[in-house]
Amino acid sequence: MTQKAIGKAIQRWRKVRGLSQRGLAERTGLHYVHIGRLERGEGNPTVSTLETLAKVLGKRVGHFFTPPARSKRPAPRRARG
Repeated sequence: MTQKAIGKAIQRWRKVRGLSQRGLAERTGLHYVHIGRLERGEGNPTVSTLETLAKVLGKRVGHFFTPPARSKRPAPRRARG
C-alpha cells in the first residue's frame, strides 16, 4: 500500500470513531499537524506510529496494508425503455 492509501485508511477509521484530528492526536500523543500530514500521504509513518494509531483506532497494524473491502451490493439496474 502507498503512503496515500495508508493515510486514507487513518482518516477513514478516525472518522468512523468520531474523532477529529486533534482528538486522535490527544489520544495518541502525536501532534495534530502530523496526523494531517499522514492522512494526506505526506509523511512516512514509523512502525511505532502505526502501532500507536492502530491501538487507538481499534485496528491491527496489518490493516494499514490491506485494501478496504469492496461493497457487496449489486450494481443498480438501469431502466429500460
